[in-house]
This record gives sequence, C-alpha cells and structure tokens, in this order.
Amino acid sequence: MNRMKMLYAWVAGAAGMLVLGVLWHRVIMGSFYAEQGAAAMREEPQMLFIILGILALAFLMSYAYPIGYKGGSPMTEGLRFGAFMGLVAFLPLNLIFYGTLNLTLAGALVDAGWHVVEEGVGGMIMAMVYGSGAASDSS
Repeated sequence: MNRMKMLYAWVAGAAGMLVLGVLWHRVIMGSFYAEQGAAAMREEPQMLFIILGILALAFLMSYAYPIGYKGGSPMTEGLRFGAFMGLVAFLPLNLIFYGTLNLTLAGALVDAGWHVVEEGVGGMIMAMVYGSGAASDSS
C-alpha cells in the first residue's frame, strides 16, 4: 500500500466530508435537525469530537479503499465505496439512536441518507488521490 497516497487520501477525504457536513448540518438543514432531535441535541456541538469522528472515519475509508478496489473508473469506484461506507456506518447507528434517544424517525433516516451522499463524495475524493492503480500500488 502506498502510504503517502493513503495519507493524502485521508486528509483530502476528511476535509471534503467535514466541509460537506458543516454545510448540510448547519447551513442547509440546520433548522430541520434542530426540530427533529431538539430534545437530544446539545446546545452547541462539540466540534472537537465531530472532527475526531470524521478523521477516524476518513482514516478507515482511506485504509480500506485500496483493499476493495477492483479496477475501473476511480470516480465510480470511489462513489460506490463511499456510499456503501456511509450506509454501513450510519443507517444502523441512526436506527439505534432512534431507538435510544429522543429523535424522530424522519430525522434518523434523512441523516442516514445524507451520509450515503457525504461519504460517497468522500470516497470519490479519496479515489481521485489513489488513481486507477489503487489495489496494486506499493511502497
């Protein structure tokens, strides 16, 4: 595995997902999320932990992407991979949150759907860094 590509993919993917997440959760859909989970939300999000979570997710994605890369267009592979990661990570988590926190089902499902998009774009960014030889690069 090319460690420098992995590092660049990690940082670029995390930055892309963080920017998209802030735009979606704070700017575009901020009032929706406030209405859907008002009783379960903090007054102010703890951004340090949000950033750490995104860094952890992006690290795992940048590590796993070349393992599953089968060839083909990096954009297509990255979107497929990232969307799958978003689905795997956030649909079960949001259903658990719905079952344990005072959230609405609509809020949980919209958020899970959003993460399919967000991680899909993050996967595309990572795939662009890795290029078309992701599975066979060494060093």
